Amino acid sequence: MPNILYIIEIAVALGLIIFVHELGHFLAAKRFGVRVPRFAIGFGPPIFRWNRGGTEYSLRCIPLGGFVELAGEHPEAEGADDPRAMWRRPPWQRAVVFSAGVVMNVGLALVLFIVAPMLGIRAAPPIVGGVVPGSPAQEADIRPGDRIVSINDASIQSFEDIVAAVHLRNAGTEFRLVLSRGVEGSGETQRLAKTLVSERLPGSYAPMIGVRPPVEPVIAGVLDVSAAAQAGLREGDRILAVEGTSVERWDQVESLLDSLPAGPVELTVVRDGERKVLGVDPAELFEYDLGMEPPTMVGEVLDEAPAAKAGVKSGDRIIKAGDVEWPALEELQDVVREAGVGGKVPLRLYRPGWLWFPGRTIEAVPAVTLDKKGQQPIIGILMGFDARRPFCVAYAEEGGSAAEAGLERGDEILWVSERDECPSDWNGIYRLLVEESLDEPVAIGIRRGSEEKTLFYQLKPKPLERFTLAGAAGEPLYVSLPRIMNPLKAVTRGINRTVLWLKRVYANIAQMIRGEVSPKAMGGPVLIVAASLEIASQGLGTLMELWGMLAVCIAVVNFLPVPPLDGGHVLFLVIEKIKGSPVGMKVRNAIWAAGWMGVLVLFAFLMWQDIGRLMTRYL
Repeated sequence: MPNILYIIEIAVALGLIIFVHELGHFLAAKRFGVRVPRFAIGFGPPIFRWNRGGTEYSLRCIPLGGFVELAGEHPEAEGADDPRAMWRRPPWQRAVVFSAGVVMNVGLALVLFIVAPMLGIRAAPPIVGGVVPGSPAQEADIRPGDRIVSINDASIQSFEDIVAAVHLRNAGTEFRLVLSRGVEGSGETQRLAKTLVSERLPGSYAPMIGVRPPVEPVIAGVLDVSAAAQAGLREGDRILAVEGTSVERWDQVESLLDSLPAGPVELTVVRDGERKVLGVDPAELFEYDLGMEPPTMVGEVLDEAPAAKAGVKSGDRIIKAGDVEWPALEELQDVVREAGVGGKVPLRLYRPGWLWFPGRTIEAVPAVTLDKKGQQPIIGILMGFDARRPFCVAYAEEGGSAAEAGLERGDEILWVSERDECPSDWNGIYRLLVEESLDEPVAIGIRRGSEEKTLFYQLKPKPLERFTLAGAAGEPLYVSLPRIMNPLKAVTRGINRTVLWLKRVYANIAQMIRGEVSPKAMGGPVLIVAASLEIASQGLGTLMELWGMLAVCIAVVNFLPVPPLDGGHVLFLVIEKIKGSPVGMKVRNAIWAAGWMGVLVLFAFLMWQDIGRLMTRYL
């Protein structure tokens, strides 16, 4: 039942943003005497409609937008002979009409930001839940559990405030942090001052300092074959203590488990309101390692790095590095080290195709240089595993399950268990082999060179030496922020939040144009709905805060000077004012068609990216 209520809340919020935007256009047009034939919320066939005052109002079945039809926007358009046609109004009035939707969205965001703290907001506290290896935070000795009190003398109330402060400034900006850190064994805290400089780390979407948000010791999800699941942990379990030591955050659980000697561990959990003690003996648990790895993939290429100059691109699969075929991550690093600074690393890469374009093999020879700290030889790529088709074996561990089945480097996996059963990704291969090969060998089809073979694979579980939470994920930590019941304070806060988010969105767009923020940071409708469903459980005020941010984002994006957005309409008015006459209808239509094509391509990209994120998260 709560999930249904959350979906209703999200639908109402989305509909409200669209309605307010279109209402802005409608009211401004009416104010200046422009005829409005249609006012619609949504696209597609109408669910219901009615006429009043010469305007057809409708609610349509696809709630992803809306429109206001204005009579005669151009002297050559339909309805241009109407005395109330849009083109007959002065340019400044038309600019007001086209801008009114954006202004209304900003006004809606202001209202949401004012009301949200009065209802109550839950947010991630400004506590460090983890530190990214090699980041400025790690170099500054910032630790999990540290509370960030202020940044550049500005008070910090939530983890989102940290993200906003860093994202508003370009990479390379210096930040002064004041931390609160507990003194071990005393129950007291100490204040520490840290100075660090933000970076755009490989794999990060935007400038960062390298701190992660806090996570509760609550099991949000657990893989069926993981050690956590074998130990009896279930989704929803809250871990209260490890070996009698109380924990409040996920990082504390991990830290305690790492500090304990190998052997049995006692976990105290709460399940369905009941306190339980789980005795975990790692010797009775198993690691399900396939004994093989997928190929190495180029996750990201550093700007101006030797790999970038050699033509290496993100997504390339590494077939050969130097004399090593199908190199594992560590082997590729060894090849780079052996080449030495100034040396060359010949690479053979497979670049996947797109749509009807086939994949192809290319050669690249990047030089070796030192990293920015002058310590490690690099060619300037961030590496990862390539779990995409075609599924190839890059490494088979000697004596492991894959090697004993006869699998070798470069073998392409065609099917598992049945000839017509080919998983969609490497995770699917893992699940099938774990599920079907524990009791008896399972057939697996491979292609080696030009020859196809059938091998028989049986997984050999490995006993664990120590217990970890690998394979389990925790719930994000949220706490209630102080309510603001004073209307004046609420209004002041609302104005500040609106201005902050306007600055942040414009700053992020500028950073994206300069290449400092990755397009992967963008989200589309799927991500918005997924984030809203997660936030909805934290209360209406928290959801209103999120949708206030989205209202600002929609307003800013809509006012970009790009057809067919509202800013594109204003751009045409500016051109008209300069040249003294409207842009010709044929040219206008061609530009508008190209603009709509660009919007559709961007929409498809965002949908693909959002779905990929969700699949990566839940598989």
